[in-house]
Amino acid sequence: MAPSTMTRTHALRLAGTALTCAVAAGSLVGCSSSNTTSDASSSPSVSASKSPSSDPDQAAKDKVLAAYTNTREIQIKMADDGDLHTEDLAKYAKGDAASDLKKSVLRNRGANIKFTGRPGMSPSVTSVDTKSKTATLSDCFDATNWKPVYKDSGNAVQLAEQPLKYPVTSQAELEGDTWLITKITADRTKSC
Repeated sequence: MAPSTMTRTHALRLAGTALTCAVAAGSLVGCSSSNTTSDASSSPSVSASKSPSSDPDQAAKDKVLAAYTNTREIQIKMADDGDLHTEDLAKYAKGDAASDLKKSVLRNRGANIKFTGRPGMSPSVTSVDTKSKTATLSDCFDATNWKPVYKDSGNAVQLAEQPLKYPVTSQAELEGDTWLITKITADRTKSC
């Protein structure tokens, strides 16, 4: 569908979905993509910092935070180039986050939309339970400088009136010795 014939509502829904799914970035476990363009040098890898701490769960928190940050870096790449980067995502995320992201990338690709710039983030691990192998993160996701545009024209996609800086809550699970992001939920009804 050409950008000129796309209704504003449809464009807004796509852009909103893209932002939601950007927040819900994850792996596509069990799926593959023939246009995956990953290699060792292109995979983002944000390491958890190793600093002494009196918190016995600090190492787990660092790994959870690294999984979230790496998921976001892959999501930014996906929103820019429209590829699924399945293998890279599988290292950091799965579940609802993965399926939501896949839908968003495919919708945006079909509508000829990509994202330019970068979002701002300030994630922190709010809880970690190594016995139940679960963790929760919170973030103030800032899409102010991360804009959807039409690939062909470079024209901005008009977004619905909503906060561009909003709270996000994410869930993670421990599988073996790897923390994976499983769900990311944005609350666009309020700012942070």
